[in-house]
Amino acid sequence: MRVFFYGLAVVFGLLFTAAVFGAGVMLGGAKDFGRMMDFSGKITAPVGDEDFMRAVREVDAILAREALRPASEESKTIGAVKGLLEGTGDEYALYFDERHFGFFNEQSDGEFFGIGVNIGQRDSSVYVVSVIEGTPAERVGLRADDIFVQIDEVKRDEWTTEEVVRRVRGPEGTEVKVTVFRPSEKKNVEFTIERARINIPNIETAREGDVGYVRLMSFNHKSADELRDAIKKLQSEGAKGIVLDLRDNAGGLLQSSIDVASLFIAEGDIVSIEGRAGIEDVYTATGRSYFDMPLVVLMNRNSASASEVLGGALQDHERAQLVGEQSFGKGSVQGVREVSFGGAIKFTTAHYLTPDGREINGVGLTPDVVVEMEPEAQADEATDVQRKRAFELIREQF
Repeated sequence: MRVFFYGLAVVFGLLFTAAVFGAGVMLGGAKDFGRMMDFSGKITAPVGDEDFMRAVREVDAILAREALRPASEESKTIGAVKGLLEGTGDEYALYFDERHFGFFNEQSDGEFFGIGVNIGQRDSSVYVVSVIEGTPAERVGLRADDIFVQIDEVKRDEWTTEEVVRRVRGPEGTEVKVTVFRPSEKKNVEFTIERARINIPNIETAREGDVGYVRLMSFNHKSADELRDAIKKLQSEGAKGIVLDLRDNAGGLLQSSIDVASLFIAEGDIVSIEGRAGIEDVYTATGRSYFDMPLVVLMNRNSASASEVLGGALQDHERAQLVGEQSFGKGSVQGVREVSFGGAIKFTTAHYLTPDGREINGVGLTPDVVVEMEPEAQADEATDVQRKRAFELIREQF
């Protein structure tokens, strides 16, 4: 789940660094800087603002005098900004130049089409979380866990989900060339895919006797209402318990996860948000449309963000058993700030805590019942052992 904040906040440290790099001025000498370093390159003395600026200016001057290809003023500024972001140790920290910030923040007025995949991000790699049935991506053979390497003529070592979406989508009937790295085969695979209209159902339902099954694809503003209607229909058909499938659900709106949790939790905390100063917000059950029937939740390594908020709340309230695999561990809030020299920076501002105070980010949720399974086994009910185990656990509660 990402919460974005837009504004024109100016971080003095970043602008000051950029200004110094632009001036190309060197102060201090190698002797002073040498006292700060040992031969391994490790900082051995406290480094304050003055030491930091002295080090930067010294390296800038050496490169300007001796490097085969000295850095441009623009690249030095961008490099400094990226270095500051990397220095936080925040895996979600990122600098967007003006062009890529446009991709990130774009809202298109026209109608666009795609190839039919759900994607996620691990560090700087964007990968296929799942392939939507009946879409161009399925027809050409894209698979879950394929990692994007190249889109048309653009090849990058680092991608963001926003840019992948921007480059993959396009008018219906046009083609996009996609190269992915397939971990299972340890090789790159190339595809030419014709874009098409993608109709993505957010809810799938089924019933096996007295057990209802609902798969929730994402958390949007309609999810809670759609899930409530689906469960009511399954109840009217004789369902006494529900298996809620959150596998490959990468998240969505925080409020949606709270509304969905409130369908099963009558009262109490759902999630809290902790920032630098401590707990900033606590979200509680809405008290609407409470179902007290037995519930089992399926999760896997691609269940993230809002899925983990929901799963954590259900687990802490002892309202449902979680079945499957350790979840992804994306329980943080990112802010985005535009900067005066162009583009924007994205960085983590807070993280989620479950009702019992457990941190999700970087940890994930451990299922009550662990059932390991290869992702492709989901495609067939006969091989989907996670789903089978969930149905067994529900029936044990009748």
